[in-house]
Parts: sequence; C-alpha cells; structure tokens
Amino acid sequence: MNQSSLLREYCARASASGYSNDLSGKIIRNWRSGPLRGSAAIVYRGTMIPNGTEVAIKVFHTAMSGTEAELKRLFREVHTWSKLHHENIVPLFGISTEFDSTISIISKWMPMGNAHTYVQNTANDPRPLLQDIANGLYYLHSHELGPVVHGDLKGPNILVSSDRRALLGDFGLSTLNISSFNMTTEDIRGGSFPWMAPELLNDGCTSSAADVWAFGMTVLELFTRSRPFHDCFNMASVVYRISWGPLPHRPPAGLTELRMTDPWWDICTMLENGSFTAPYDRGHRGEGSESRARVWPCHI
Repeated sequence: MNQSSLLREYCARASASGYSNDLSGKIIRNWRSGPLRGSAAIVYRGTMIPNGTEVAIKVFHTAMSGTEAELKRLFREVHTWSKLHHENIVPLFGISTEFDSTISIISKWMPMGNAHTYVQNTANDPRPLLQDIANGLYYLHSHELGPVVHGDLKGPNILVSSDRRALLGDFGLSTLNISSFNMTTEDIRGGSFPWMAPELLNDGCTSSAADVWAFGMTVLELFTRSRPFHDCFNMASVVYRISWGPLPHRPPAGLTELRMTDPWWDICTMLENGSFTAPYDRGHRGEGSESRARVWPCHI
C-alpha cells in the first residue's frame, strides 16, 4: 500500500473510532489567497462545505515516514485538541488527506493573524491579548482530564480573532505531540529557543512549568514587539543567556508605549528570581501569574 492510501485508510479509521473528524472532500482550498509558508508546513485559506465556514488548512510538507505508530500519535493529538473547548483556544475541526498527498490539520481561520504581527501596530494594546493568553493557559493546565501542556507558547503561535481576542493554537511541543508532526509552520527547536525554559535545553521534556516560563517571555515579547533576547546575534548566545544569564532587563517605558506597569513587569521578574528558575517552584508558583493576568483589567 502506498503512502497516500495508507494515510486515507488511517484517517478513515481514526474518524470511525472517534479520534478525529475526517473532512476529506468537505474543504475547498482558496487559491486566490496566498499561503503562509514555513519550513515545516504551508497554511492555506479554505472554506468548509456546505456551511461556508472559513478554515485554515495546515499542510505538512516535511519528510515523514507515515508509519502506523507515527500516525497513531498524530491522531491522538488531534483527538485531544478537538476536545478542547474554550473561548481562548483555536477550534480544531478535523483532518484531511486530500491536499498535497499528506495529512492536513483543519482549524478555524483567524483573520487578524498572529499576536506578534498584530502588536507591531502600536495602536494595538497587548494587555487584553495577554489576559486572553493567561485564560487559555489556565484552562489547559487545569483541564478536567489532566493538565494539557501547550509546549510552544509564543506570539507567532497565538492567533487573533476578528473581535481582537487571542486564541492559543499550534500545540507544537505538547507532550501529546511526540511525533515528527508539528502544528507550526516553522521548525520547532530552532525557532522557539528565545521562549524556552532552561530545563528544555537539557532534557527537552515539556511541562506546565515550562509553559509558565514561556508565558513570561511572551509578556515581554508582546510589550516590546520583539522576540526575547533580540539583542543576541545568534541562537547560541540565546541558549547561553537562558542558562547562565543575564535574562532580559525591563524595557524603557517609551518602548512599551507606557503600558508595562509594575504588575506586568512582576510577571517577567519572576523569571529572574533565583528560585523561580527551578521547574518545581515555577510550576507551583507560576499559576499565580496566570491567575493574576486573568483578572487584571487591561489598564493596569
């Protein structure tokens, strides 16, 4: 059996067993809208028929073996994502095998793009987005079926809806995603170093504690409109500073449009506290940073 046939068979079996929703034949790709290209995937805009819902079609173009074990891991991840229902989580509709002879992930289309791009317009206040991100992260970490780890939290993986709400997507390094498939369009390891917790540089094991670290870095990113450690010339320097310091300093008030007040900076300075670099401490104390951001008004 060739790879295309194998993919179709497993897609149908996964759908029949309730692991995923097979949308093959129900999605029309919009060729007039230019795709978003990355090193791991291409994202097309599409339409679901017959209801006309606009969707994002994430087509993987990296090499894959298509083994049974690999496909099962992917379908388990898709199944978990499809069970997440929250106003700050990107809705996942299902999968398809009809595009480019590989598996595609079908999710809701977010017209405002990602959070990093969105805040490049200084008129767009990042604080409401950060409250949404904290809400979504808190939902994942307190899920009734057990903590769900995002694993790749950063501005480019946070999408903005038409009503300017932030939604978490692209569960790229989730413990639920141990296959070679990624939810992002970029290579995970190299592209996410600036947001990575120190322990990820050693064992690579994601956790809710690592998500808390990434949330602090995302706060800094969206206020400054730049990736963390943007002053480093290469990723080797980023890795060194994550491990040995110094961590980023508080940005000048003018750079953040006077929006980063002391309570917001407190979230970032948790990372500079010596004990907070320990995953155990961060995991137990970090929920406070999520909770605070969840209830703070955007004018703080």
